[in-house]
Order: sequence, then C-alpha cells, then structure tokens
Amino acid sequence: MNKASSSAPEDFSSKIEFYFTGFLTRKKSLLCRFLFNRYIARVTIAKEYVDELSELSRRGLLVFAQKNKSQLNCLILRDILAQTFQGELFCHGINMTLWQPFSTNLRILVSRVLGVLSGRKKAHHGPLPLNEIDRRGAFGVIYLRGSEFLSFKPAQDPIAQLIEVGNHFSRPIYIVPVLVSYGWRREKSQRTFIEILLGMKENPGPFRRTYTFLRHSKKGRVLCSRPVDLAEILDRYKGKSLETASYHIRRELIERIDSEKRAIFGPVLKSRDELMETVLRDTYMVKSMEAMTVNGSKNFKAFTREAKKYLNEIAADFNEIYIEIFYKLLTWLWNNIYDGIIVDQRDLDRIKEISKKMPFVIIPCHRSHMDYLLLHYVMEDHSIQLPFVAAGEHLGFWPLGPIARKCGAFFIRQRFQEGDFYHAVLSKYIKVLLKEGFPIEFFIEGGRSRTGKMVLPKYDILSMVLQAYQEGISDDVALIPIYIGYDKIIEEKSYLQEIGGEAKQPEKVADLLKTSSILRRRYGSVYVNIAEPMLLKSYLSPLEKTYEELDAVERQNLYRRIGYEIVSAINQVSVVTPFSLMACCLLSHYRRGIAQNELNRIYDLFCDWLVGNRVKLASTFSSRERAMADALALFEQSKLLDLMGVEEEDREDEIEEIVYSVPEDKRLNLEYYKNNILHFFLPLSFVAASILSRNADRVSFEHILSDYGFFKKIFSNEFIFNQSREDANEIEEALDYLKRKGILRENREDVPASVEVRSHRRTDLQPFAGLIHNYIESYWVVVRGCSYLKKESRTERNFEKKVQLLGTRMFKKGEISRLEALSVPNYNNAMKFLSDEGYLALQAIKGKKDREMRFYVLTADRGRMEVLRQRLFRFL
Repeated sequence: MNKASSSAPEDFSSKIEFYFTGFLTRKKSLLCRFLFNRYIARVTIAKEYVDELSELSRRGLLVFAQKNKSQLNCLILRDILAQTFQGELFCHGINMTLWQPFSTNLRILVSRVLGVLSGRKKAHHGPLPLNEIDRRGAFGVIYLRGSEFLSFKPAQDPIAQLIEVGNHFSRPIYIVPVLVSYGWRREKSQRTFIEILLGMKENPGPFRRTYTFLRHSKKGRVLCSRPVDLAEILDRYKGKSLETASYHIRRELIERIDSEKRAIFGPVLKSRDELMETVLRDTYMVKSMEAMTVNGSKNFKAFTREAKKYLNEIAADFNEIYIEIFYKLLTWLWNNIYDGIIVDQRDLDRIKEISKKMPFVIIPCHRSHMDYLLLHYVMEDHSIQLPFVAAGEHLGFWPLGPIARKCGAFFIRQRFQEGDFYHAVLSKYIKVLLKEGFPIEFFIEGGRSRTGKMVLPKYDILSMVLQAYQEGISDDVALIPIYIGYDKIIEEKSYLQEIGGEAKQPEKVADLLKTSSILRRRYGSVYVNIAEPMLLKSYLSPLEKTYEELDAVERQNLYRRIGYEIVSAINQVSVVTPFSLMACCLLSHYRRGIAQNELNRIYDLFCDWLVGNRVKLASTFSSRERAMADALALFEQSKLLDLMGVEEEDREDEIEEIVYSVPEDKRLNLEYYKNNILHFFLPLSFVAASILSRNADRVSFEHILSDYGFFKKIFSNEFIFNQSREDANEIEEALDYLKRKGILRENREDVPASVEVRSHRRTDLQPFAGLIHNYIESYWVVVRGCSYLKKESRTERNFEKKVQLLGTRMFKKGEISRLEALSVPNYNNAMKFLSDEGYLALQAIKGKKDREMRFYVLTADRGRMEVLRQRLFRFL
C-alpha cells in the first residue's frame, strides 16, 4: 500500500479491482457464499448462448445490458461467466462492495482514501473503463433503467458513456441484452396488494426479488437476446446527438429483452373477467348480436346474458400458482412412469423465436390424455410461454375441470354447428386470446385416436383461427404442427375395448382413483417432434381470391386443405420406435408363428425402406440388433409375445429354431403401435398388394397404377395421404426400392411398361402387403354385410352390430385370417366410404319424442356392388 500511496494518480488505474466498487472478481465474500452460493449454482445458461458468446468474445469486448439495476442479477452473471469463461465482471454504476471478500474491500477503502488525499475523482462515477476491462479479459454489465440492495448516487447514463468511450475503442464492442429469469412471473394487468407493498414483478423490490429467487432458483436461467454491434448501430444514428442516439439504442435493447421475456412468460395476463368483457365488446361480436336482434325474438340484453353464460362455460382462469404446483407434480410423474421425454432443442428454439414475432397456435396429434400435461410441461421446462388449451367439455368434471381451467384450459362443447350463437361466442373468445398475444393449443383430430393412426382433421377451431386472422388480430399467425408419440400408452386397455365395439365411457372421478395402478408400471419413452410452422400470411397470399372474397364452399375447401397439410406434416415428423417397428414385423407375417431368421429378414427390409426414405428413427436404432433385441424383450415382458426356444441338446439340429408367435387376444394391442408408423409403408404396401393380386410373373405399370388409385380411394377415410405427391411418383419410388433389393426387375422392352417378379422373391413382397391385409379384410366384411340391407333399411347402430357379428363368424370360419380386422373404427370408415361413393345412403327419420334416427339404405344396384366385392376379394 505504501507503494501505491507514493505513486502518481494514474498508477492506480492498474489497481482497478480495488478502486472500482463495481468490479466482481471470481473470489466471493463470506456473505455471498452464505446467502446465495448454493442457489446461484442452480442457475443455468443454454449451450447455444455459450457458443455464441464465446465466438463474440474472441472477436471483441462483451458488455451485458440488463433492464434494471440488480446486484443479485450481477452476482448470478458473475457466477455463470466464471464457470463458462473464467472471466470477471465489471458492474457499472452498481456498488458491489457488499459482495467482495474482506481483503478486497479493505484495499478498496485504502485506495479510495489515498485517492481523496491525492485529489482524484471517484473512479466508479467516471466513464466506463473499457481498456482495463478488456485487458483483464473481463466483461461489462450496464443497466438500462433505474438496485434492490444498497445503492449509491446515480451514475451517468451508461449508454451515453458507452458511446463516448466506444468511439475510440480499438476492438469491436458487442452489447448483449440479457434477462435473468427465475420463477413464474407472468405479468397481470391488475396490481395486487403484495405488488404494491413489495414492488411490481417488472421491477421488484429487494425482498420480493430475493424471495422469488430463493424459492425458484431451480428454474433460474440466463437468457441472452440477439447481440448488438455498437459500431453498426452508431452508423445508423450517425449525425444524431448523443442524447438521441442513447435514447434509441436503449429502446432497442429494452425491446429485445422484452421480446425475450414475452417468449417465455407471454404478454400481460388479463383476468378471466377482463377477457370475457373484451369478448363482449368486440366489434364483430356486437355487430353479430345486433344483427340477430333484428332478425330474432330476443333483444340485445338477452343475447348479452346468453353470451355471458357461454363465456362462463368456456373461459379459462389462468393461475400461475397451479402451474408451479403441477410442474413439480409432473416432474415426479414423468420420472416414475416414463424413461424420458425426447425433444429437439432446436425445434423448441424455433417456437421461441416465432413467439417473439407473432401469435402462434400449437396443433399436436392426440393419442393420450397425457398430451394435455406433456406439452405444458415441455414448454414450461424450456422457458416457452404456456398456451391456452382447448379441452372437451367432458373433462370439466370436478375436481379435474376447475384445476385444468386454472392451468389454462378453456372448455368447448363436442357438438355445435357453425352459424349458431355458441359458435360465434367461442370464435370471438379465441380471437381475443390471439389478439392479446396468447398462444392457443388445440387437437385438430378432435379427440384421441383409438387406432394409433392420425384421425381425419376437424375444422371448427381451425376456421376460427383463420377468421380471427382475417379480422386483423395480427400481421401474421403461425400454425405449428407437433407430433407426440409414446412407446406405450396408458389408455391401451380402454382403446381395445372401444375398437371391439364397447361404447366409450365418460370420464369421471373414479378414473382418477385408478391412477395408482398406472404409477406401478413403466411406459418407455415419449417423443415430441415439431414440424415446419405454417405462416398464414405467406400461405394465403398466393390465393387468387382474398379470404373475404371466398364463398362458403371455397372456405370449406381452404380449411380442408390446410387441415390435411397439418396432419400430413405431423405424420412426416412422427418417430419410428423399435416397439412400433417390431409390431409391424410381427403383424405383417401371414402365418401364426414366425422363425427368428424370417423375423430378422423382415426387420431388415423394413429398416432399409425407412432409412432410404429418411424417416426419423428413435435414437435407440443406433444399433439395429440391440434395438430389435430390446423390443422383443419388452414384448415378452408385456406378455404380447410367446417364444418357443431351442433346447440345449438341440442347438446343433438344423430343424430346431426359435419361433415367435403373437397370442390371438394380443394382436389388437400390437395393431395400435403398428398403426403409429403404418403411413410410412403405405406406398410400398399398395404396390406389393397389387403385384401379389395377380398370378402372372409380369405386372404392367398401368395395373399397379389402377390398383394404387383404388386403394387411396377406398381408404380415403382411413389414412392421411400426401396430397403434394403424384401417385406415379410414389409408385416409382416403391418399385425402385424393390429393384434395388433384387425382388423384381423392370422390362423396358414391354409396351406398356411392366415389372417382372422373380418367382422365388414373391415371398419378400408378402410382409409389405401384409401390413394392410387386415384393412382389406375389414372392408370385405362390410361389403358382405351390405346384404343385410337388401330387404330393409337398418339404424346405424343395428347395422354396425350386424356387421360385427358377421365379422366374428367369418373369422371363426377362416374366411378372414386377421383378428385385428374385427375393428369397429375400420367398419365405420368402410361404411362412410360406401356412403360417399353412393353404395349406401343415410336417411334421417324422426322417431319417438321427435328424436332423430338415422337409417342405412342400400342404394347401389347389385351389379355395381358385385364389381366392388370382386375387386376387394382379389386382394385377399
């Protein structure tokens, strides 16, 4: 210290860590270690931020800009930077002496006394010491507004100082807007007493910030927005005054932080009553009620009362305390019944970026009740603002309904018609949510898929989103298709009962009491994949007519087209798991049992087709053999597979081999998981079935094309087909694969073009054709069942029962071979196909008490029905 006291004032500049009270070295004070050390260590920073900051720090100096003064946030930044970059931190304008070691504070005190004696100005009130920060390999922190702990006299405007010093700095300066996030902090429009007492969440007081951090430190994250190159931004404001440039730079940095914050927490949350009032005051809502007042018997007040009744039935009542509780509960749940949730961080980052620019709509597939919980958990766990979720009214029972409403669920009726008043109220509620900036989530299939396939899309809520966009809620809206898949689903038993013909049972409290049996099992992994978002602005702009100019039919066609593209996108990003692929292999075989060698051959054929088409495979496929062995072990463990092994003394006997067989009563269990990925095999299955339906070695391309079109037509209610691909192109891809595998060869000299199946390779086509064999059998049963309608019409339920009984008899007689063909959903889809094509008609007749009853009537002549019957029979 004596040496320091005898030196010139500028010699002290080399002792910046003593003289500048805002400097934080890596060494911590006892107070800091005692109060915050274990909590600060929980705060994380994403790897992508670290990579970007590392690159920027090699090129220039990093200065972090936080919105408000905060000593606690500076301590968190110091810890994160010390771990990742081994760097120190200079907190401009913030007195950090409380958090420095005693020895450092003693040296600061001595150096300041010597500074006063030598007549020097207090350095921590001077300009930013960028050269010293850079020399020490440290980082700077500035604030953009006005500490929750001990503060001192206001420093000069840090942005203005940065501009003045930065103009003469030798290296590039990058300002990184930073947000330190911890806890559920969605802003509310109404101030509570606690907020008045302890400070708003936007800029909390010292006690509130400390309490929130200590309580939620496990959720702590450092989030960095897009960095600003100071030189570039100064060029933009060249010629402007220092005050003007400082103002605009500050506003841009604050906007970037706010954008990052909105992406996590969402916009300011209005209360349930405020949102309902906003719906009632919506211009289009008012006009709609006024129009109905003129044309109807009710007055405006009556319509207002009815709208309030509907809104009380619909509206969510978001409460972040429930989210906090359920986040902890779900963390425990996933760890106890699942092996993990597999999701690509880059996909989630894409949603986060979209959320900064526009409202977005999450559109997942619906396989399980777990879907509601899963997406909320994933989004909360990755700091993405939570959506309001459309849920069916059947889930509104106590206590689940009130809890779900507090977690952001809004309830909709399962049946309502476009044009009625309920539809108008629901539509405007969705519009208000999107206009306020809240994301929404709905299942485009309407309900859960009982078969494992994507269900044809429903257009009710999709049309409301498009209508809201047309009414100008935002410059753009993003529709985000999401695939959710499970190794095993918890509703497997109830789905099998419904497929077998039992009526769907309504959800009730007793179902919640059965969850203990679920918690005693393991259900494998969960997979979440996010498809390319559909931006409505760019999607609708190429249309020849604007949305307003479209008539009712054209709008329905638009909804249908968008709906099909969404479900197709979900299909394309679905994941093939070893469990689902092994289900395909086992059910594709035409015999009761399958030898190990044959199973290996089918498994390799299917894998090669999927890999060649760049289908997403689960990470467990890194070793094909291990994936297959694990899947078979899981099947055996679940009693879905019987195994006849080889006795030790017979291992050298060539006749003896391992044989697997699926018990008849377990085939439907496997069918569900086969259907998860069946859409990837459809082109090849259709081609294989077409070739095998002809006994000749040579099959013309025209015959294959004709059969391909026939399959797509009869199964139009069964599968989601890629509307952007031509049939001929899909057939060519399938044939090319079969040629590469040596199963068939092309005869170029033939006119018309044909392919020749090598006689000994026909069996290689059977597994692919076998994947759709049960569907052909289901439709065959229904076509046969139409004979019940020759003498008289029958009600829907009666006809369905007659078809079920017929299918059971045909299976027992051996006329159909697959138990999974006895599927009520398949029967219903076949009936819909026959109705759409004019073979059957549904007639509505009023019965007792004016209840509408619908009857099936046979409308096709005998010859036309016989042609269809024979064509189907050819594929059997």
